[in-house]
Amino acid sequence: MTRPGAFLTVALIALLHAFTHAYGVMLVPLYLHITRDLHLPGVKSAALVVAVYGAVYFLLSYPAGILADRHNRRNLLALGLLGNAAAIVLMGLTARYSMLLMLAAAAGMFGTLFHPAANALAPAHMPRSPGMALGLIGIGSGIGFFAGSQYSGWCAEHAVHNWGGLLRWQIPCVDLGLAGLVFGALFLAVAREAPHVEQTGTRPAVALGPGMRRRTLVAAIVSACRDFAGVGAMSLLSIYLQKARGFDAAYTGWLLGAMGLVSIAATPLGLWLTAGRRRLLGLALTKILGGLTLALIPLAPAALLLPALTVFQAFHLGSYAISEVALVERVDPDARGRVVGLYLTVAGTLGACSPWVVGAWTDLLGKSAAHNSAYIPLFAALAALMAVAAAAVRPISRLGARRQAAPARLPPAGAGEI
Repeated sequence: MTRPGAFLTVALIALLHAFTHAYGVMLVPLYLHITRDLHLPGVKSAALVVAVYGAVYFLLSYPAGILADRHNRRNLLALGLLGNAAAIVLMGLTARYSMLLMLAAAAGMFGTLFHPAANALAPAHMPRSPGMALGLIGIGSGIGFFAGSQYSGWCAEHAVHNWGGLLRWQIPCVDLGLAGLVFGALFLAVAREAPHVEQTGTRPAVALGPGMRRRTLVAAIVSACRDFAGVGAMSLLSIYLQKARGFDAAYTGWLLGAMGLVSIAATPLGLWLTAGRRRLLGLALTKILGGLTLALIPLAPAALLLPALTVFQAFHLGSYAISEVALVERVDPDARGRVVGLYLTVAGTLGACSPWVVGAWTDLLGKSAAHNSAYIPLFAALAALMAVAAAAVRPISRLGARRQAAPARLPPAGAGEI
């Protein structure tokens, strides 16, 4: 039976998830503004800020997973958001490109604490329904993609408030960063750890073993194709919508945000539809169908653009939730932080490089960047990577048999190797 307060903690984790993803995408609609205001040589320089954030965020996921398996995960989640939010505020207060890159790295360093800790803590609060727990926190990603993209794009074009002569793209950094600081303090005061961690203050360490590490690495390398394509698609869409379709930052942010909003329903629905033995088949199908939809976006007429984007994002974000549940269903609860951390370190870090790659690729288009047809090969290449990532179901299945949901248990005494 789920104890009182457990659902509240899971709901708060979902909202914290929203802040994490809002910070990751909020600069994407603002590439052209940042490039112009900071006099950068090309869009790739602005995209590099997002790439640095993502690279550090994922590169440190395994150390974050070790912490999540050994220490109080509620405290780690709060610390991650507070540090991430503080760095975002400072990004909104500087107009130096080098400082922007340094603060993006700092934000990623704190943000990396989220997924390993959240993916272990939420199922610990709902041990009979770990998939539902991850589905609920997955809702936060859709809220974050929506709020981060839409609010930053709106600020760049229409904001009437200012914090002392800030550049347009800096205003949402300060606004969303301050909101994150407030919510981080609230999370620390209200959220709770799993019962036995509240009593002992530490987590046991269950050895992963070389076989588990190897299989996790193989799954992550293949899944990196999906991560590269999905993260890169956000940057490509921002550039494409503004340069080829002629939209401003506000409408671009609205489209990018609106397409993410669908995951609020798609994530738990996708987990429900792929429950049990259908999980891995569902994972493969969401990646393939997501890639197919992505390839068709530059061919879509204006009236069908938002529906096409929405379908793509439903499959894209849905595949993340399904793959995360497929992972945690197959590993010991006291090793979930490290397995998720190792997986994200490889898949996420490779995927985080894509904004810079996409920015550099679109810079090479030159004057043809204003033409819709110039983007067809770029969308097709990312779509192909999405389809290749479907092969990750094989190494994920070899992580072990699905574990049956069980009541929460006290951890064994002692600690194993990392």
